[in-house]
Amino acid sequence: MSDRDNRDDRCPTIAIADGDLGSIAADDRGVSNVVGYVLVFSLIIVTIGTVFTVGLAGVEDRQEAARVTNVERAFDVFDDNIRDIQRYGDPSRSTEVRLNGGRLVVADPTTVRVENSSGGTVTEPITTSPLEYTNGDTTIAYEAGALFRSDSGRSTMLSTPRFVAADGRTVLPLVRLFRDTEAASAGGTSTVQIEAQTPNDGSLGRFNATDDPHRVSVESPRAAAWGRYFERTDGFDEVTANETVASATLTENETVYVRRIAIDITLRE
Repeated sequence: MSDRDNRDDRCPTIAIADGDLGSIAADDRGVSNVVGYVLVFSLIIVTIGTVFTVGLAGVEDRQEAARVTNVERAFDVFDDNIRDIQRYGDPSRSTEVRLNGGRLVVADPTTVRVENSSGGTVTEPITTSPLEYTNGDTTIAYEAGALFRSDSGRSTMLSTPRFVAADGRTVLPLVRLFRDTEAASAGGTSTVQIEAQTPNDGSLGRFNATDDPHRVSVESPRAAAWGRYFERTDGFDEVTANETVASATLTENETVYVRRIAIDITLRE
C-alpha cells in the first residue's frame, strides 16, 4: 500500500470551536495579575506606613531625650557657677537654659536639720528652695548643693554636695536658694537666664562634741536619693530613708561645721 493510501486512511482532523473560551482563559490570567499587583502594592504601603510611624515615634523620642539632656547640661553649668560663688566669692553668676516646652520654677522649700541624740535640733531648721525643671515625667533639680534627675518618680543624684567627714570633723556646706517672688517661674520654649547672686559670704556654725551633733536629716521629695548618698559616703551611718525624709548619724562628730550659703535666684526671659 502506498504512502498516499496510508494518509488517506487516517481520520481527518476536526476543528471544534471553543465558543470563545480561549478569551475567557486569557481574561482569568489578567485578573490574577491585577489582584497580585494590588496585594503586593498594599503590602508595600502597609510596610512603609508601619516603618514611618514607628520610626517617627523613635525620632521624636530621641529628640525629646536630647532636649532634656541639654537642660541637664545647663544645670551642670549652674552647679559649677554656684560652686564658683562658694570658692571664689564671686558676687553673681548667670546661666542660660532653653526650656523646650518644660517649666522652670524655684520650688517649695526643702528642710535640713542637724539633731542631737535625743532628737533636739542643734541648729534651727535650715530651709532652701530647690530650682526645678519639669518636662513630662522628668524633673531636673538643684537642691542644697546637690543635683538630681528624676524619671517617672525615681530620683538619681547626678552631682553630690560638698559634705566632708574625716579625722573627727564633719563639714556640711548647705546652699540655700531664695526665690525672687516677681520672677520665680518660667515656661514655654524660650531661653531663660538664671541669675544667681549672694548677699554675703555665708554664715558658719561650729559645734563641738559637747553640743552632741548626732544626726543630719533632709526633708525632700528626693529623700530616697539622699539616703543612697548617705549610704555610700564615709562619715554617715545608720541611714534611714523613706519618700519624704532621709537621715544619717554623723560618725565624725568631734567637731561639726555647718556653713549656710545664701543665693538669691531670679529667672529672666
